[in-house]
Amino acid sequence: MKILSHTPGHWGEWLLLRGLIAWIRSGEFPSAYRKARWLSGVGARVFASEWAWANANLRLVYGPNLNDSQRQKLARLAFENIFYSYMEGMRVHEIQFQDEHPERLRAAHALGRGVIVCGVHIGCWEPGLKRLAGIASPAAILYRHANNPLSEKTFMELRASYGVEWISRQNTRDIMRALQEKKVVGFMTDINTREGAVTAPYLGVPAQCFPGPARLAMRFRAPLLPIIATRQSPGSAIFRVGEAIDPLAGGDDPDRVAILTQKINDAFLPWVHEFAEQYNWLHARWRARPDGALWTPDQAASFANASHSTPSQRVLDLIS
Repeated sequence: MKILSHTPGHWGEWLLLRGLIAWIRSGEFPSAYRKARWLSGVGARVFASEWAWANANLRLVYGPNLNDSQRQKLARLAFENIFYSYMEGMRVHEIQFQDEHPERLRAAHALGRGVIVCGVHIGCWEPGLKRLAGIASPAAILYRHANNPLSEKTFMELRASYGVEWISRQNTRDIMRALQEKKVVGFMTDINTREGAVTAPYLGVPAQCFPGPARLAMRFRAPLLPIIATRQSPGSAIFRVGEAIDPLAGGDDPDRVAILTQKINDAFLPWVHEFAEQYNWLHARWRARPDGALWTPDQAASFANASHSTPSQRVLDLIS
């Protein structure tokens, strides 16, 4: 009966996915980066909506601090990064990590209240999840199911070696259980959120944010830890642990969920600007608006942001 529930489109997508995985996983590791870079060039032409959002988001955040040529170069690098990240997830055991402040994660875990790890889509986040479990275990990661059940099965087979428990982000019961069991629970916090969102600036622009990390941190008194994994060179990355955020910050303020959410967002600001070429600018992060409207890329790009940021000098050197 399950086979009959899969559409021809599901099977076609799955066969293409399996072929791509076999191709990416074949040969020496450096060649996988060349393959991923080639795929990113194809992707930049095929995925028109993502290309439009990448340029709109960069204009929204950096405005006149990037000229047209710099912005498009940065968008192309962002496409490369996405394909590098997917490739690294297929060859996760070949990524070598250096750790920056792993003692912060161990200290938070040692409190015995669970830990809420907050991440964003930067660098090689998939291998970073495996490294997370290597430092503090047991760990559980929230994720979004693939629309295609055949592809979902393949993705989870690839991720089985990470050493983490995978929980659907809609599965509130298992999220609560993981924290009750004092696990390290990982959330991606830079996702466009429409229903039940809390408004807080992200990279200087008002954004609709997922309130779950803040609410759960307050309920379980679990420390919040911002963590990213940035690529240094092919096959080499740094696992970076930020300073813990006090789950009781804001005290009795009725807006303490927004206060905590803002602290989470602020923790990533310097990292995103320092490694802007490794950030996922393709995602429609600011599409949902506080007033309930939904932006198109053109509307986002024309928004009058009064506090445009500037990428780091290393990023400017890359795109100049």
